[in-house]
Amino acid sequence: MTTRPPRASKGPDVTIDLVAKAAGVSRATVSRVMNGSAKVSPEREKAVKKAIAKYHFTPNATARRLAGGRSGLIALLLEESSEEFFLNPFWGQIVQGFSTAITDAGLHPLLLIRPKSGSEDSLFSTLQAGQMDGLAIFSWHRPLKSFEKMLDPKMAVVFGGDLGGSTKYPYVDVDNVKGGFLATKHLIDLGCKNIVTITGDLKLQSGRDRLEGYENAMAAAKRRINDDLIIHGDYTQSKAEELARTLLKKKIKFDGVFAGNDLSAVGVINVLLQNGISVPEKVKVVGFDDSPFASRNQPTITSVRQPVRELGAEVAASLLAMLDGKDVANKMLDVKLIKRQSTAS
Repeated sequence: MTTRPPRASKGPDVTIDLVAKAAGVSRATVSRVMNGSAKVSPEREKAVKKAIAKYHFTPNATARRLAGGRSGLIALLLEESSEEFFLNPFWGQIVQGFSTAITDAGLHPLLLIRPKSGSEDSLFSTLQAGQMDGLAIFSWHRPLKSFEKMLDPKMAVVFGGDLGGSTKYPYVDVDNVKGGFLATKHLIDLGCKNIVTITGDLKLQSGRDRLEGYENAMAAAKRRINDDLIIHGDYTQSKAEELARTLLKKKIKFDGVFAGNDLSAVGVINVLLQNGISVPEKVKVVGFDDSPFASRNQPTITSVRQPVRELGAEVAASLLAMLDGKDVANKMLDVKLIKRQSTAS
């Protein structure tokens, strides 16, 4: 009589972590294979499927949560105005890159949009009640120290952007200083003598970094920095339009504008054209982001391209690595200048 080997149990001890260990891969890789992701090598896919068959592993969302002690929820938190979030395509690309990477890993992305006027108490009550495993934070307008103290130390946290130099949590950022430098240097090289910068929100590190890039380019060209030409914006088109009207009303002389983002560049160009000032013949304008606005506007806008979707995906990748117990370092993504009609000679 032939005796069959005992069948492996699929009881509560069989978890995704056990399957991952048997296959010699991470939890995320097991999730990708189960979700049919094409981003797994054939060798790893074969190893995972072999381990799944060995343990007869058929997970569901509840079982994964209970077995691993995790909710599977990964939140993306934004502190922004409705105008900025819904009108600026930058945020749509960030959310796409982030949510796709999280979903591919078999987890559940959750978007939290917090108005700038919201209270911190209400925010942290939401975070604690939600029992998130990981948190990505973009566009934070307040000091970080009190925020860091209130976060659950067990939660994986990654910042989208430097956000003011946190030493507790890693970040993924783009080289905003370089971007500001490239934009301003381009205007200098074209012969602009009086270059205005309408900054982004200076409560944000990105706004401060882009301004630093402007100042670095002016200093490298041995140009005097005129405080009257540094105008504090907030990344919205409406604010940029208001500031551009004020510049014209005060009869401040300028022939070049570096705007903190493409929305601001659109606002500036609108006001210039409404007042009979041709772009680029009289004033040349550079934006930042290389969003769809830059290529669709008339005239098309020279802009600093940042890898926005990649930024969202890389923040997600850092969070997934932290959840797998790996050490995560800060990452800096590169930028490049895309020349269009708004600065044509």
